Amino acid sequence: MTALTEPAKGILLVQSSDARGIRLRDGLAARPELEIVAEVATTLEAVEVAGRLRPSVVVMDVGLADVAGHGVLRAVRGVAPDARVVLHARAADVDDVPGTEHWITRLVDVVVEPVRGAVVLEARLVLSEETLSVTVARSFVTELLEQWNLSELVESASLLTSELVANAVRHVTGPCAMELTHHDDVLRIAVADAGRGMPDLQVLGPTSESGRGLHIVSAFSTAWGVDHLDDGGKLVWAEMAPLPTGVR
Repeated sequence: MTALTEPAKGILLVQSSDARGIRLRDGLAARPELEIVAEVATTLEAVEVAGRLRPSVVVMDVGLADVAGHGVLRAVRGVAPDARVVLHARAADVDDVPGTEHWITRLVDVVVEPVRGAVVLEARLVLSEETLSVTVARSFVTELLEQWNLSELVESASLLTSELVANAVRHVTGPCAMELTHHDDVLRIAVADAGRGMPDLQVLGPTSESGRGLHIVSAFSTAWGVDHLDDGGKLVWAEMAPLPTGVR
């Protein structure tokens, strides 16, 4: 009798078909537990295909021209409510920049393992809906990372924490919970709240005074995304991975 195996996880890839896009596609396709069910180059196509194929994961490049300001994440969630959405920003404008392979490998790992096993370090902090929670969260992260001997991550992690917690406090009624994990050299910062809406990247102008939060998250994280929670809320997360030795 043939042993039963887990069905492959269906991936919808939303990206440009340039050199790095091809390398990411190849990296995903090389994993037997993943199956790329479709690849599209625009968010309009992404929403249509997500509704038709219902992929397990949508992997989207936030650098595409039509991502910001179009409610894309809400649209994807509306047609494929059970799909995980993994977003990433390009590390640089040069396709062969040192560290690109490392970035691709890490991003594939994020897609394969939404819940990491054998977490080395973890912490959780429940926060009120008051704006003071942003300051409390930053202080908590600073002290915790110093205890974990990760002081080199404090500055960037504090910035990510501020944006994630501020987004929850600003837009959702009720408390939120911040979770930190450190596993296999990856720091993950996540904020769970009861909000059913989806965060959306905004189009920024030279005089924009708001809407920069998710762009900052994209710039300072290896990957970030939004997971649907069983209780109807959401988990907004960002991951930071170290650069290979010699890369700045």
